[in-house]
Amino acid sequence: MSSFILIFLFFANNSDPSTIVHYSGNKIFFKVDSSIVQIYGDGKASFGRLSISADTILYNLEKKFLTAKGKVLFNDGSSDIKAKAMSYDVDRKIGDAYNAITEAENGWFFGERIRYFDGDVLKIKNGYYTTCELDPPHFWFYSPKMRINIDESLVAEPVFLLVQDIPVFFMPFYFQSIKKKRSSGLLRPDFGTSSYGGNYIKRIGWYQTLGDHADITLYLNYYTGSGVRFEISNGRWNLLPYSEGNVGGKYIKERESGEERWSLLADTRSKLPGNINLNVDTRVESDNDFVMDYEPGEVERILQKEVNYNLYWNGEILGTKTDVVLDYRENLTNNNLYKRWPSLNMTFPRLGLGGINITSRYKFTRDESNHWASGFSGNSNLNFDFSVFNIGMNLYGQSDYYENEDVMINYWKTETTVKTRIYGLSFLGIPPITKFRHIITPSFAFSYAPDPGIYNVSGISGFSVPGGVKSLNLSLVNLFQCKIGERKYDFATLGFSSNYNPQSDRFSPVSINGRFWLGNILNQDYFTSYDLYSGEFGNKKVNTHLEYRTRFGQKPLDFDLTHSINFTETQRIQQADMSVGFNPTPKWGFGITTHYDFERNKVTNTRINLKRDLHCWELMLSVNTFGDNWDYGLRIWLKDIPELKIGRETLGGFMP
Repeated sequence: MSSFILIFLFFANNSDPSTIVHYSGNKIFFKVDSSIVQIYGDGKASFGRLSISADTILYNLEKKFLTAKGKVLFNDGSSDIKAKAMSYDVDRKIGDAYNAITEAENGWFFGERIRYFDGDVLKIKNGYYTTCELDPPHFWFYSPKMRINIDESLVAEPVFLLVQDIPVFFMPFYFQSIKKKRSSGLLRPDFGTSSYGGNYIKRIGWYQTLGDHADITLYLNYYTGSGVRFEISNGRWNLLPYSEGNVGGKYIKERESGEERWSLLADTRSKLPGNINLNVDTRVESDNDFVMDYEPGEVERILQKEVNYNLYWNGEILGTKTDVVLDYRENLTNNNLYKRWPSLNMTFPRLGLGGINITSRYKFTRDESNHWASGFSGNSNLNFDFSVFNIGMNLYGQSDYYENEDVMINYWKTETTVKTRIYGLSFLGIPPITKFRHIITPSFAFSYAPDPGIYNVSGISGFSVPGGVKSLNLSLVNLFQCKIGERKYDFATLGFSSNYNPQSDRFSPVSINGRFWLGNILNQDYFTSYDLYSGEFGNKKVNTHLEYRTRFGQKPLDFDLTHSINFTETQRIQQADMSVGFNPTPKWGFGITTHYDFERNKVTNTRINLKRDLHCWELMLSVNTFGDNWDYGLRIWLKDIPELKIGRETLGGFMP
């Protein structure tokens, strides 16, 4: 029989539109005595934002109760539930799906029965969750009773983790927020052991939102050896462009000693009216060992035991760029104090006179000694081409006043630079190279500044007494290129530079540096110097880096080698680092990195990684050597839920 569609609308006056049922199908039968509509073949029914499709649909008009069988698909406007059979009470807005599946949280929920409550709640009986798309999946979380509050939370009790039908983990109760927006709630703790505090349960936490632009996290950390540590972490706010920052702190009164230990940090950045920036950065601990004892791996933060305040304003006044800084830094470990209280820098508009560019600047600083200095400087430069030469001329002058010594220091300096380029092109090449080109760039720069004299003035940030200069700098840069087809490639450079001092009538040792490279595969750098008077070379250093990407038997192979050798007057320092990455199969990965010390003729440290792709899981085994010591690691984790991992530390009681 040909397909046709019939639509029946059954409603009374002032009926709720969401209870009006629209349905269609290939065959529709209406039993008047029982008020039942039977729909066969591509049956569909919809009411409000909800819809059901199935092979067979029965709808009771009086009770407003619907049942569906065979390839059932239920949609609430945002998500689907697939099932073998389903029933739905239109008035109560409650449905039951049997042998059902629905997608959520990057995975799938399966249930013997899934009860649906008007788009707000799902209750799952004998259900499981997995991120593995295979049937049957490699793993799943099973619970006889689950409750999902849509876009709110997931609650299950108890929970079993099964891998290939084998139970490997059990929890009596599980809760997780699945809100798409930030929301307050409990955080999962960490378990482990430390050499100082003993066994611990760390980061028993509560995350609290404070409106749309701020939040704070509170933690309890219990150590069997030392007691309970309280922690305020990530008290954050973001009110840009006006203010942002975070504050935090930790406190513990240790059980045995009764010692109170703590840390405090604050990092804020605010913009005040008038384009004024205010920054505060404070990191303070009760003692130098607090971080090292309780946060292994973050010992470097001890060096940041400082209190910093910074007030900064920048803008333009009549075209003059102006910076004003109030900067206070105090190191509470060594009592070092640094202040710019205040510091002022003004850069005046650039002036152009013909081809001459003139810039000028004013600066002022008061430091931690409460003494101050101010100064004015100006710079003019002129660049022009003369025949095949490029000529640059520069004149600089400054005048600084030191308040404490009541001294004015005047200084000026001039510099002239001349450079050109010389090109050489070969007639022939070496196949596949068609041409070689050699570019020579010689230059010399003469600098002169009179000695302003000897002044004994206090050091102030941004101010220093300059010295006299009489020097001639000579340099020669060689660039070697080749042409293959229509493309040009650089493949080598060689540079020389030296300074001539008229006062001593001597040239400084000639600095020699070069580079050779072969595409993106190989490059070598060379450094040395040559004394024109003794005829001896200085320290010589060669760095080589080889990076090669290829395929071995159609399998990707990455090879990286770095070698350095440094010759000094008394010794030769040589070392090498190598790394290899290889995927012998699409699911196996192998990597090794090693460091070789030629002076000791031994490998000083090596790390070997073996990784296995287990479809929805990933396994890594690592072995590390450090001199005569060694260690190993074992870790397996879920790709879609990386927080779920099992490592050597988790199995500490079973693994050495």
